[in-house]
Amino acid sequence: MTNAVSDQLIRRWSEQFRKDSVAARIVAGLRDRGDEIWQHAFDLLQRESSEYRNAVDAEFARESKAHCNTLLQTIVVIAGGKNSGSDLFEFVRTHAAWRARHRVPLIASLHAYRLAHRTYWEITRDALPKGANEKQAIHSLTMLSDFWMELFDHVGAVLAEAHAVEEGRIVAQGTQTYQALVTDLLHGSEPRSAEAQRLCALCGIRPDAAMAVLVARTNRAGDDGSTAAEAALRSFARHVEQVLPRATYGTLIDIRNGEAVVIACSETDAGRGLTKIMRRSGFARRAAGAQPVTIGISLDVTEISRLPLALEEAYIAIEFTGAAHSLMHFADIDLPEFLVRRADRAAVRLIPEWARRLGQNKDDQSRELCRTIQAFADSNFNVKQTARRLNIHTNTVYFRLNRITSLTGINPRTYSGTSRMLTALRLLEIQNGRGHGHSRE
Repeated sequence: MTNAVSDQLIRRWSEQFRKDSVAARIVAGLRDRGDEIWQHAFDLLQRESSEYRNAVDAEFARESKAHCNTLLQTIVVIAGGKNSGSDLFEFVRTHAAWRARHRVPLIASLHAYRLAHRTYWEITRDALPKGANEKQAIHSLTMLSDFWMELFDHVGAVLAEAHAVEEGRIVAQGTQTYQALVTDLLHGSEPRSAEAQRLCALCGIRPDAAMAVLVARTNRAGDDGSTAAEAALRSFARHVEQVLPRATYGTLIDIRNGEAVVIACSETDAGRGLTKIMRRSGFARRAAGAQPVTIGISLDVTEISRLPLALEEAYIAIEFTGAAHSLMHFADIDLPEFLVRRADRAAVRLIPEWARRLGQNKDDQSRELCRTIQAFADSNFNVKQTARRLNIHTNTVYFRLNRITSLTGINPRTYSGTSRMLTALRLLEIQNGRGHGHSRE
């Protein structure tokens, strides 16, 4: 926004106030009401703008108040026709740069101007002198209404332009600081620099509240896999920012090493709440640019030093996603399945020979026996239900159970026997690389 445009507007506004003494006196009467105007607008902002709830601190309030008072002084100068010839709106550019450096969303600053516009209009409307000539009163109110609209449109345009320029300057440095902050937190390190601490506060990450880690991945490979995956993860990151309510959630989101990593903070139940919101939003079930996204979410921690554990839990949870469950909270992992998948080499050596014969033999009889023991367990050891589930006669179920006993030396009609068989067969399946995408949630 050039100075020439600002100068032209100021000359026109000053001329209008020169011709309307009532409007000029009303604005002049605001000279000492800066704190009152700021408090009224600031209270409205905190109630109506969720962006400000995470951003407000003592430094933010001081800057906001100083800007409000400078704006009022500028308005009084314009109404008094005492322009010194300097750029009266340079303070708006300074304000925009400060906001950009402190990562205050542009939309929040523009909303602040809209509320300031409303505040000034209400105050000046109520300040109309009693007993004023009706025709003059209407003229003055109309003139002031137009002035407030044009003024705040102009300062909003100046702020938006300066905000964009400053964002361009700091994008490299800001990205580096942001990524370094996420890296430090995921390694369990407290924010070290004042800038990192400020960024952490603005993003709503508080070490005394509940924090959870989310990891999202795409699985598609191919010539364009890298580019498509990056686009899908960025789309996912935008989706998270849109669906998480800023009034209750603070977030840091970074895309790194082919993954989107989210640190989410809330007063209570950060991970569970995040899980419900993501499932409700349905993003994990959708294909983002033909790229399916799988998501793992950790349990809550309340100390930054424990965030590495939360990250590990998110990675483990994502291992248990599959075609039926593209999102997994760590607490929802089936414990026996977890123990089987995490078994060490010694456990693999304990797989009995009968399990290898049954599990690796591809003949129909072996497959039928494996299906029968699984169906028998799923039917709570009820032979009739097992027969219905497999669509066979009950006598066939009895025959197969006896056959299993003769082959393994284990009685499948007991809980210990069935659980031992299923564990051995599942462990063999994992070892052979056939079951890593299976989840028994």
